[in-house]
Amino acid sequence: MEIKEISVPLLGGAAGDYLKGREEITSFFDYQLQENVFQKRAEDLQGRTYPRRELVSHLLRYNERFGAGSKTINNIHALEKSDTVAVIGGQQAGVLTGPLYTIHKIVSIIQLAKEQEKKLGVRVVPVFWIAGEDHDMDEINHVHVMSNGRVKKSILPQMTEKKASASQTPLHHELSFAWVESIFKTFRETKHTKQLLQLVKECLRRAETYTDFFAYIITELFKEEGLILVDSGSSELRKWEAPFFCDLLEQHKGIQEALQKQQKALQSRGYTPLITTKSEAVHLFLDIEGERWLIEKKGNVFSCKDGEMSFTLEELLLIAKETPERLSNNVVTRPLMQEYLFPTLAFIAGPGEVAYWAELQQVFHEIGFIMPPVIPRLMISYVEGHIAADLQDMSVSIEDAFAKRIEKIKEAWLFEQTTEPIEDIFMQARNEMEQTHAALRALAERMNPGLTAFAMKNKHKIEEQLQVLERAIQRDIEMKHAVSLNKFRRMESALQPMGSLQERVWNVFYYMNEYGFSFIHDLVGLPFAWDNTHKIVKI
Repeated sequence: MEIKEISVPLLGGAAGDYLKGREEITSFFDYQLQENVFQKRAEDLQGRTYPRRELVSHLLRYNERFGAGSKTINNIHALEKSDTVAVIGGQQAGVLTGPLYTIHKIVSIIQLAKEQEKKLGVRVVPVFWIAGEDHDMDEINHVHVMSNGRVKKSILPQMTEKKASASQTPLHHELSFAWVESIFKTFRETKHTKQLLQLVKECLRRAETYTDFFAYIITELFKEEGLILVDSGSSELRKWEAPFFCDLLEQHKGIQEALQKQQKALQSRGYTPLITTKSEAVHLFLDIEGERWLIEKKGNVFSCKDGEMSFTLEELLLIAKETPERLSNNVVTRPLMQEYLFPTLAFIAGPGEVAYWAELQQVFHEIGFIMPPVIPRLMISYVEGHIAADLQDMSVSIEDAFAKRIEKIKEAWLFEQTTEPIEDIFMQARNEMEQTHAALRALAERMNPGLTAFAMKNKHKIEEQLQVLERAIQRDIEMKHAVSLNKFRRMESALQPMGSLQERVWNVFYYMNEYGFSFIHDLVGLPFAWDNTHKIVKI
């Protein structure tokens, strides 16, 4: 593997301005992205207390269940020490790990933890927070593959009727095994295919839920990196979260007011908030018969399940104390729970997370917390050897391949290959035809008004025939340049599938099937720089 770092147009909106360091958005965060930010954060954490012993006990049981390596176990034990801190990031439990950006977020967590441990001289452990409490199965139940030359969304065909969390949704093993095999059939048969498929099937065989399947795979892929997994949907973890659930319930009004105040401040600077809530939102979910329902407050009554269930504050506090596994966080309170549990040196965020965390500063302050440094994750794309050859053949630079739309580059190239001004000629023909036919329509109407509709129909038929001829000429041109156009199509599918970033569409198992089990280890070992450039990895 080889890295090339390029500057491409930054993301738009709040995330883009944050990467550029613009004060109008960075002021909504408690730490600025400066050289000494981690030293300052480590110092700020020294006065905080955490449920370290209970957390370590839980993390040991959870990670050992999935076969965690010795480095992970050592890192968990290290969390019991008062000066150990963590770099944290999280994602939903996507099948087969979901899009590449989940892998890139984990790589970012591991790399920043290693880097800051050396610089700060304290133990810094990497923690990945699985959003197992999330119940939006449509976001995690699929991967994209190439099928018959096209990008296809392949969905695990398991129906989920209830709004149950990923950590509570059982996997249908027969359907899942068949689906996994169908995914691997879209890959090229290599020397790695059989062993890789066996690994996935073994993880699936052991898994009971979507989150289990994800955790088994991630543990295997990063076994040598010391990565600690935590499942936000774990019922056992809820025992240690119970006191903080009580705090969140008792302070729900202040939390909502702080959120609204922060959002208004963002709007005053031209930013559109991403978090949408009702005015009386409590920002917690309650499990009712296996389904998650958002708690709202109407008047003096707390309700959920579209008003079917109602509670007093005292009743909800009793649930938090006695059956806390029934409660779970939403997008506003999940970062607060993370801050309650872990001594967070830094939070690794994707572009969307950067944007919505800008809405949470006053929410953190309402609870008495300081928002941790929010560090944008590494943005990585892979250029395989045959794609690099296509780029070279078509004289497309790496920079242009990511800064511009390949479809537009292809159109410009094809235009240059055409000696005749086809588009202009047909445009002229249409204009002349319209002028001539307008006179014919006027004649027909003067002769017999009943012919007006027939004359218009005649016009449309002539226009259709012009289009047929133009398309025939265009197809002939494309056939003459079929080899070159196929290279553009390969480039687009590999680097800009569905017009999107590669890491938002493709799955890591395609690359592991091509390049082996060392793919992840080699990726983690690359010397990425934290300079907000797009990382191009040549393989």
